[in-house]
Amino acid sequence: MNPVAITYSVRDLQRNYRAVIDDAKRTKDAIVLINNSVPEAVLLDVETYNALVVDDYPWDVPFTEKQVKEAMASSKAGRVRRLKSVNDLDK
Repeated sequence: MNPVAITYSVRDLQRNYRAVIDDAKRTKDAIVLINNSVPEAVLLDVETYNALVVDDYPWDVPFTEKQVKEAMASSKAGRVRRLKSVNDLDK
């Protein structure tokens, strides 16, 4: 991603939307839309947007519940060691 934002005015978008969209697709960068010298919106190409919203973080509720159940089963089976401090991890 480019450290300097690509900007277009809202009027540019209204008058020449195809060039603005093509620029977003070509650069894969966010296009900041400016209205009266104030950033108003951000335009992304679909590929970049999809990459941002993919939920690849595994700690969702079902995964966490499964991990807790497995930890509790290990504890009941006696496969758990109680630690008094962080230093006990090295032992």
